[in-house]
Amino acid sequence: MNEKKKTSAALKRLAREALIGRYGVMAGASALMIALNVLSTFIPEWVFPEYSIFSQVGQFIISLVIALLVSLFSAGFSRLALEVSHGQRPLFGNMLYPFYHHPDRFLMMYLVLVVIQLILQIPVTICSQIYARTYLSQTMTLEEALTYLSFVLMCSGISTLIYVIITLRFVMASFLLLDYDDIGGIQALKESSRMMKGHKARYFYVTISFFGVMLLAVLTCGIGLLWVMPYMETTIAYFYRDLKGDVQ
Repeated sequence: MNEKKKTSAALKRLAREALIGRYGVMAGASALMIALNVLSTFIPEWVFPEYSIFSQVGQFIISLVIALLVSLFSAGFSRLALEVSHGQRPLFGNMLYPFYHHPDRFLMMYLVLVVIQLILQIPVTICSQIYARTYLSQTMTLEEALTYLSFVLMCSGISTLIYVIITLRFVMASFLLLDYDDIGGIQALKESSRMMKGHKARYFYVTISFFGVMLLAVLTCGIGLLWVMPYMETTIAYFYRDLKGDVQ
């Protein structure tokens, strides 16, 4: 018999209550995550500023390495959210938890997601190249440029939508790796897929319900993210525990 799961509103209320008196560390962790993501955008071009095949390959490799490192910090942020959901004081040092608890498990999990993303990006690249060679002239007009941009954005949007649909089943994998030291990255993905069966739409609704506050946070030049990110991550931590039947 399936237990009745908590609503989005109930999970968010639990997160708000748990974060009382614990926002300081979580806000600091959020600031670190924002800084890491910003740096990851610029570092590859700083290292390889020239436009050449060699530079593009170098940028891709550096981007991948940085993304893997950021993914470990992201798992550390989830660790802090789990601590908060259990009523514990989050320790900022636990942002490094995945680094010294078999990081290969987290990296393997993330690499699988990267491969899925790359596979879905191949048709976008091919279609963009075919379109450019077929319809664009050497002296591209503004109208042609806008049409080409619209086509690329449409293809990228479809690719992103498919990626989200495929990977929704894997969103609990990081929490599983944090909870269980004896499982590997692939096993965590499989277990997450099992846990999310019948709950993907509910998870999507929970995350999309933060759209309003995320928009307001962006309008504050990102300062509001220091409040929204802990709120959202702690809510997801409660969602994970709710799937396990671990929330009263």
